[in-house]
Amino acid sequence: KMEKRRVGVVGYGHLGQYLVNAVMNQPELSNRFEIGFVWNRNTEKMTNLPESVILKDLEQFTTVPVDLIIEVCHPDIIDKYGERFLQHADFMAGSPTAFANENIERKIRAAVQSSGHGCYIPSGALWGAEDIQKMDQVKQLGALSITMKKHPSSLKVEPELMGILKEYADDESRKGECIVYEGPVRKLCPLAPNNVNTMACAALAAESLGFDRVKARLVADKSLTAHVIEIEALGPEVAPPAERFRVSTVRYNPAAVGAVTGNATFTSFLASLMRASGRGKGVHFC
Repeated sequence: KMEKRRVGVVGYGHLGQYLVNAVMNQPELSNRFEIGFVWNRNTEKMTNLPESVILKDLEQFTTVPVDLIIEVCHPDIIDKYGERFLQHADFMAGSPTAFANENIERKIRAAVQSSGHGCYIPSGALWGAEDIQKMDQVKQLGALSITMKKHPSSLKVEPELMGILKEYADDESRKGECIVYEGPVRKLCPLAPNNVNTMACAALAAESLGFDRVKARLVADKSLTAHVIEIEALGPEVAPPAERFRVSTVRYNPAAVGAVTGNATFTSFLASLMRASGRGKGVHFC
């Protein structure tokens, strides 16, 4: 009989609750996994959990033996604890926007090498993450752009972008699309940290281009009842008249107006959990 993989869950918001509930109650998961601990900044949220799995102080995480620690709360946690988590277990980073900070990316890439554990990035809404990574590893990725389109009420942005968004949302005569941001992924991550995990994944997959050279577009569209992600990967530049290799994908994920997370994202995270193991040291997509 296969030993169950013990999981520590850091964050008990919508996604954390969904994951913990699934591991405890869905047979296909509860046969393979068990909850080692659950931590949340606000302990009141965890009253429905068995006392035995509640971790009151995150500093005490090393006292609970687990095989995998999953962060599903805030990029700050990766900054503060990511390296330490990796010394203890495999780590799944649910807030990959954290890696837009060069220091964090550098220290996590170093920690996976020194600890022998893997850092798993749930590819979530990034269709083709491993294909992008493969193209990049054999130097066949020349450019990558990623466009995210949502209803304005589904975009959570910092004040710097709020002006553009609010002006569009409040003006009833304005229809069609409004470009809220266009530029490198690195600059967008701190301005919309809850909305751009997919773009951060793309920048991690395309390591040679990275956060400065993967292009991002964030678009608000009042007519949308879905989260739409368009990706275009280009091969190396070629001299005309030769044509350049190109792959384009469009992902249409129906979502309630105002929802930050589309319906398919929760189930995709479970699929990631099932794949987050056994790949040794390094940064892996799952």
